[in-house]
Amino acid sequence: MNWVNIKKTFLLLLILELHASVQAQENKSDNFSFFKLYITNEKNEVLLVKWHGEWEIAGTRYNDTLSLSAFIEQMAADMGVTITDFKLAGLFTQKRQGNNSPVLLHYYKANYKVGSLKVPEDCTDIKWFSYEEALGVIPYPMMIEIMKQITLNSGKVVGGAIETFKDVDGKVKYRLLEKFYLLN
Repeated sequence: MNWVNIKKTFLLLLILELHASVQAQENKSDNFSFFKLYITNEKNEVLLVKWHGEWEIAGTRYNDTLSLSAFIEQMAADMGVTITDFKLAGLFTQKRQGNNSPVLLHYYKANYKVGSLKVPEDCTDIKWFSYEEALGVIPYPMMIEIMKQITLNSGKVVGGAIETFKDVDGKVKYRLLEKFYLLN
């Protein structure tokens, strides 16, 4: 192979690599983190919000310039409360059926300190529930299982991989892609 052919081959490989790199970045453009804030009070009640007619642990997409701690404290403030001792309790990869870009779910556990509950924007209600009641009113099996894992492994960080999908009736279901495991 002469020097000109080597240059052409190298240039072609470089162009192909650049194209593959751009394509990979485009495929990752929908990756993001989603934060859930699991707050309990001195009675071991769980703070839930009603979003789209369903009770759940408060959460929001993390796409802010705030630090992690400031963002979590802001999430609590949006519910009218101040928290203490927040800690990462779960870190899960969530794949949505039909979408190749996973979401990284961060579950933070915190203790209620003070405040008067206020309904966050995009929600219609906010309320304290006993742990057992919370498990009964949350309609998302994945969230219930995550709450159980966080409670069972208190003080540890739980990990796992989950796929969510809708069944024939349009209800959100999930399946574990990896069993739950401890990250620390």
